[in-house]
Amino acid sequence: MTEIPDISRRHCDSCGKSLPDGELFYHCRTEVIAAKDETIPNLKHPDKLIAQALSEIAGKDENELLDEIYQEIILQLCPNCRIILLKHINAMLHKGCKNCAKCGPQPTKKKGKLLKFPSHTAKD
Repeated sequence: MTEIPDISRRHCDSCGKSLPDGELFYHCRTEVIAAKDETIPNLKHPDKLIAQALSEIAGKDENELLDEIYQEIILQLCPNCRIILLKHINAMLHKGCKNCAKCGPQPTKKKGKLLKFPSHTAKD
């Protein structure tokens, strides 16, 4: 996990601009969490599944393994860098397909929030 930044000497984490007391700045906190939507392929031989999982993590550093599962990113941004960050996020969201069966509907903007992700309903 990321340590909480020292706010006694506040600087923009992107451009380095000083963020003096009383001035507007933005605190951005983002979590990146691993997800996998698969079922266990073969329960007849769980020992092989466990052996495969252990071989995949063998030799990796503990912090490297944890970073593959969870990361927390905390940024303090000046107003200009906040706008740049939002432009980057919006650019990432508007690339690729627009509503294919594989990816589903794209997020839509909601007043007061950056994004509202559509709910998925099972269609069998």
